[in-house]
Amino acid sequence: MKKMNKLALAAVLVLGLASAAQAADIKASGKWQIDASWSNDMDMNEATKENNFRIEQRVRTAFQFIANENLKGVLDTQIGTNAWGNGEYQIGAGRTASTTAGGANTMGNGSIMLRKAYLDYKWPGTKVNILAGFQTVSLPAAFGGGSAIFDDQVGALVVSAPIIDNVKVLAGYARPFDSNTSGSQTVGTTGSTASNVYFAAVPIDLAGSTNITPFGAFADAGAQSILKNDGTYSAPSGDTGFNSPRGGTKQGVKGYWGGVAFTTKLLDPFKIMADFNYGSVDYSEDNGGRSGWLADFAVDYTGLSMMTPEAFFVYSSGDDDSGNKRGGRMPTLGNPQSWSAGGMFFGDGDLISKGATKADTGGYGYSTRNVMGFWTVGVSLKDIKLIDKLTHRVNLLYVQGTNDKDAMSGLSTTSGYGNNQYGRYLTTRDSLWEIDLNNKYQLYDELALQLNLGYINADLHSYNGATTPAPKLDDSMYRVTMSMVYSF
Repeated sequence: MKKMNKLALAAVLVLGLASAAQAADIKASGKWQIDASWSNDMDMNEATKENNFRIEQRVRTAFQFIANENLKGVLDTQIGTNAWGNGEYQIGAGRTASTTAGGANTMGNGSIMLRKAYLDYKWPGTKVNILAGFQTVSLPAAFGGGSAIFDDQVGALVVSAPIIDNVKVLAGYARPFDSNTSGSQTVGTTGSTASNVYFAAVPIDLAGSTNITPFGAFADAGAQSILKNDGTYSAPSGDTGFNSPRGGTKQGVKGYWGGVAFTTKLLDPFKIMADFNYGSVDYSEDNGGRSGWLADFAVDYTGLSMMTPEAFFVYSSGDDDSGNKRGGRMPTLGNPQSWSAGGMFFGDGDLISKGATKADTGGYGYSTRNVMGFWTVGVSLKDIKLIDKLTHRVNLLYVQGTNDKDAMSGLSTTSGYGNNQYGRYLTTRDSLWEIDLNNKYQLYDELALQLNLGYINADLHSYNGATTPAPKLDDSMYRVTMSMVYSF
């Protein structure tokens, strides 16, 4: 009898689990990618020895748990990114629970990481949509593939609602940093341990496929919001792109951003895109800070079936030579993941690592915030289709710095420059040309083979007045990357 009772109980449990599993439809999607890269002098320094060949792998798999058309949960995981031969199981280095923090892509080490996990639902009887949980938050942008201010995975609550047929409002709250998470029980004694971001946007749709989206954001970064590896605290000034050329105590930061994104097809077959972004931050216990702006303008010609030509111009303000602690480059929130204005220098979004020698996400594999202080003009031939299943993209661009040539005067290259690396922090004396040829062959509908080629020829100078001599600068770099990408 006891045996029969156990069998009956097991049957009930199985039926219960089956019923629960049927309560939601599950849809899976993902992008599994392997890149093999050959490169030369990606750090523009002939004096350093680099790993000129590397193979990287990243596996992203997402699941949607759909209860009905008004409610679903999203779980997105990632294995990698790292190079073969490095990390657990020779793939590892995602992120796990850790007392260190530095943004969505730099939180500890491990073979698997949580990329997104959030609820997506509508308030009953309304069109109000709510996203709550760890998700991608990106401020509006018309050009560049994403916001240059804030575009990252963070814990956030985002609410959107229509006002009238062609206008809606979007507002949200995010917490990108908090040193009292991930198992840490340390309590701050000299300031807040958290950073908070509040943001809002108003997308407006007009005739001619025209969209105008003004937006704004405010951040309050606590003095102890990041716990560093040595056990001390630091406000996220350097980590979030708040740092000025000459540092500062950075004990607590307040900042605000505003701008507008504009897109129109009113002059079809021309598509016009433009953005204006402004940001300013101040340190509460120092006279340091940073404020600046970025503007872009781009035109696509969509009247050709075989390709889409694009011309673009981007300008961002730079640091001056005043010698004070306030920087003139636009601050950023976190490390913008997707923004790019070309291939190698600003970062190639087709690749796992936007550079070939680093596993980060900005120009040359460094962050978008580090290349602020530039202007660029270029042309792209996108989606070139001459042979079935084979597409190409060509980028040609010129880049010059807007930071004053004496902005680094008196600072040590080993300590005072912070994130302002040679070859990325461009002064008015620094310039470069870049050409890229990216190729994709669709072997199957879900499997693509890619060959991305890039070359940069640069004219770089040492920073005048630096207290430490500059490295031996190279005048060229190249990258060749072969990829396999399975998207489903």
